[in-house]
Amino acid sequence: MKVIFLLLGFAVAVHAEVRVDADFPGGNIVVERVEGDTVYVAPDLRDTQKGQWWFYWNFRLRAPAGRPVTVVFTEKNPIGVRGPAISDDGGLTWRWLGAASVTSFQRDGKPAWSFCTQVPEGKQEVRLAFCPQYLESHLRAWLDAHPSARVEELCKSRKGRSVELVRVGKGEDIVLLTSRHHCCETMATYVLEGFLEASLTQRWQVVAVPFMDKDGCEEGDQGKNRAPHDHNRDYNDKPLYPEVAALMKLGGALSERVVATFDLHCPHIRGEWNDRVYLVGAPEPDRWRQQQAFAAALEQVREGPIRFRATDCLAFGAAWNKKTTFQQGRSNSAWARETFPHARLVTSVEVAYADARGDEVNASSARALGRDMARALAEYLRGTERP
Repeated sequence: MKVIFLLLGFAVAVHAEVRVDADFPGGNIVVERVEGDTVYVAPDLRDTQKGQWWFYWNFRLRAPAGRPVTVVFTEKNPIGVRGPAISDDGGLTWRWLGAASVTSFQRDGKPAWSFCTQVPEGKQEVRLAFCPQYLESHLRAWLDAHPSARVEELCKSRKGRSVELVRVGKGEDIVLLTSRHHCCETMATYVLEGFLEASLTQRWQVVAVPFMDKDGCEEGDQGKNRAPHDHNRDYNDKPLYPEVAALMKLGGALSERVVATFDLHCPHIRGEWNDRVYLVGAPEPDRWRQQQAFAAALEQVREGPIRFRATDCLAFGAAWNKKTTFQQGRSNSAWARETFPHARLVTSVEVAYADARGDEVNASSARALGRDMARALAEYLRGTERP
């Protein structure tokens, strides 16, 4: 949540009325300079492997209410397909500004992208981000509203934060649910929240870890392609991260009871395979058939606004889903397929950040997708037996 300033002292003094910072949970920005009512910024890649680029950013803008401020990104475009996300209540709720809010142009011979915004009347600040945020404060609000859910501590993070493990239901069969192996992938945790809510009335027990990279989530890291490897390449003999080590230990203890696992992710910023919701196909034919059967159930029972197509699921060997993608280390799904041989479904799910084949992805629709997934799992399990 630190901000890097590359400002001249004169610019700070003259334009003190327009202030940009990331000194809050989840904050991430590099402020390159301020010129009048225009701020030049970039994502902070402090945790990212050398030579890699990712697109997460999240900052606070303070300016006189009603005064237009232009935000400019140069070099690479980190603004998503529905424009930036904006919050005027301190990051509690978010909305998209829309694709039409973004202007592309050339500056000093380089591509640049900008949008114009302002602090609403009666407010002192707004938050602007690549996507809606989901932090520990959001989880605490959900837990307060659902007192039957139980929260435990999976472990302490590297920096001493408590890593939550949430249990819903008391059934013997267990559904293991994880998100935020890549801490920037916030929309996945809204899906997890919806799945938890729907599971309150199911016969299974959900064991969920919403923040698999707890420090990264709260500090505003990219998380994806973290150096030396990220959390979803850490399921090895000697994991680096306490969250992964603790989950592997817990998984071993629960092995015989686990009937399904879902590892929830968001993909890249735009383009093919980043514009839909899909399951990431396993290399084993039996596991792939299970995924296809669940996908068919999800397409059939879907009630929420995000449409799902079973034919969108990505078979192993296609597009990016290849062995070479996982050379840095074993993924959660690869570990789960080995650890839970009797599970009837083991899958990763990719959820588009902003737009899924024309359907808006936001907090509400992502939660609805999670509820749809829980209903689909109930339908799928009724028609299957343990292998």
